[in-house]
Amino acid sequence: MQQPTSRQLYAYWDGIRNGRIAPRRFEIEPAKIAPLLPETFIAECRGLLGFRFRLAGTKICQHFGRELRGIDFLSLWAGNDRDALASLVRTVLTDGAVGHGTFRAYSQTRREASFELTLMPLIHTGQTVNRLLGAITAIEPPFWLGAEPLTALEVAELHLHWPDGVPAFMAGGGADIVRLARRRFRVVHGGLSND
Repeated sequence: MQQPTSRQLYAYWDGIRNGRIAPRRFEIEPAKIAPLLPETFIAECRGLLGFRFRLAGTKICQHFGRELRGIDFLSLWAGNDRDALASLVRTVLTDGAVGHGTFRAYSQTRREASFELTLMPLIHTGQTVNRLLGAITAIEPPFWLGAEPLTALEVAELHLHWPDGVPAFMAGGGADIVRLARRRFRVVHGGLSND
């Protein structure tokens, strides 16, 4: 996680998590992260492959040229990228990992912008992780961003981070990397990665 929004949101999430797998949704106090809200979203789990936006910040919606509330998060992606994101999200939800990475986005006229994505688990009700707290932040935003809606997304890198160390089933070795053409998926054992 390199962008200020991602780092600050993660620090806030980790602080209110207080050693648990995830904080509760209603522990998030918007006033305490007000500067981050335009690039922040919450998505709810709706079955194994449904992750509907409950809230999406104004900058995120402006980048896509539409209100994202009610839209499925995974529907923004296609093919192998959608599958890779679905796998990342499942790990965030089931193992309490934090997912992060970068992607390229294109307008209809093929203008390109790069973004950082961060996904953290939340508990809405009960004891099950059933929400995602996330951020989508432009990396060196181009002048046209917000004037031309983003219409296609392409994953560059995806990473996992366990805030409290390595899960039991991962206890043996260094980072595991799965390569998908130009894309990387890296499992980071403990600590934040500087990738």
